[in-house]
Amino acid sequence: MGAIEIRAKAYAAEHGLEGVRFHKKWHKFDVYTAHSSDNLDQLIYFLVDDEQIRMATPSETERFIQGHHVINDMP
Repeated sequence: MGAIEIRAKAYAAEHGLEGVRFHKKWHKFDVYTAHSSDNLDQLIYFLVDDEQIRMATPSETERFIQGHHVINDMP
C-alpha cells in the first residue's frame, strides 16, 4: 500500500467514510471514492496529491466523470 493510499484511507476515516477505492488519475490528483456506512449508494469523491487531500467539488466531480483532464478547462 502506497503513501497516498494510506493518506486517502485516513482522510476517509476522519470524515466517517469507509470502503476507500482508487477511482482514476485526474490532472495531478489521484481520485478516490468512498461511501458512508448509512448511504452505500452515494459515492463520495476526494482528490489526493503530494501536497493536499480534499473533497472534490460537484463541478470537479462532473468534469472528471465527463473526461476533462484539467481543473480550470471551462470554455
